[in-house]
Order: sequence, then structure tokens, then C-alpha cells
Amino acid sequence: MIKKMLRKFLGFEEEDNQLDNHKDEEIALEEELYQQNQYHAPLPERRNMEIRLYPRAYEDACEVIEQLEKGNTVIVDLSDVDIDTSKRVTDFIAGALYVLNGDVEKISKKVFRFWIIN
Repeated sequence: MIKKMLRKFLGFEEEDNQLDNHKDEEIALEEELYQQNQYHAPLPERRNMEIRLYPRAYEDACEVIEQLEKGNTVIVDLSDVDIDTSKRVTDFIAGALYVLNGDVEKISKKVFRFWIIN
């Protein structure tokens, strides 16, 4: 409840609705083109990919967020990063996950799986 209020206050809820409407329009257009296509080529699968990233610095956390926004599941391996940097990276991603309505799973001591809940 608080998450929804915060997202609405920050203006993210309206953007989400616009993005959802845009995606729905794209899907409808693809389906319409598919029906018109005389060869009936298969529609592309709509599933997210699982991507493994190895951030080396705090600035690399932005790539994780970009992949999450695309709908991909991201595995972040911080094994080669010092403890302070790994804390900063995970804190940054956790903050973005809160806003994006995502979740995290700890795979090992310094390996995490992040995804957005649909």
C-alpha cells in the first residue's frame, strides 16, 4: 500500500500505465500483422532473459537497473568486488527494486538474482 502511494506520489504509476498501454498496443499490432501475413511466421516469444553481470564499480549498477527495466532477470556476481563497493551496489539496486516493484534472491554470499514482479 505504501509502495503504491509512493510510486503514485513520485509519478511512476502514470508512466507504468502509459508503458503498459504502449506494450499492449505493440502486442496487438504484432498479432494483427501476424494474422495478415500469408506465410504465418511464428510470433517471437515474449519471455525475459536471464543476464549475468559482474559490476566492478558503483557506476556499473546502472546497467543492472537498465536490464531490469527491459524485463530481464539479472544475476549480479560481486565476487571480485570489495565489500564496501558490493554494499553500495546492492543498496542502490535494492532502492530501485523497491520503486520498480522487484524482488531479490541471494544465490550465494556475493551472488544475487534480481527481477521485476509483473
